[in-house]
Amino acid sequence: MTRPLYCDESIWIPAADGLRRRGWTVHTARDEGTLGDPDRAQLRYAVEHDWLLLTFDDDFLSLVEGQALEHSGVIYVRQAGREIGDVVKAVDEHLQHRPDGDRSIHYL
Repeated sequence: MTRPLYCDESIWIPAADGLRRRGWTVHTARDEGTLGDPDRAQLRYAVEHDWLLLTFDDDFLSLVEGQALEHSGVIYVRQAGREIGDVVKAVDEHLQHRPDGDRSIHYL
């Protein structure tokens, strides 16, 4: 089973709820009291808990690729033109096939 997800504040709450309904363990910035924290702090929080970071925010890509900050895996979703159900389906499909322990960056 894939590690839990940490949805930063850019992820729509209904998308996080949809992933929960599909059986994934999902934590949100709202649930964790980290709303408004800078991106670096959000990333560090996910690392401290060994959670995959799920985001629509491409700023995280520059943090983990450009600045090579530590991460436990990042799933970046391009939200343009997508509806909630599309995002849930894409992430669910990815998680079903993501190898355990995968700490890479994936673009959906």
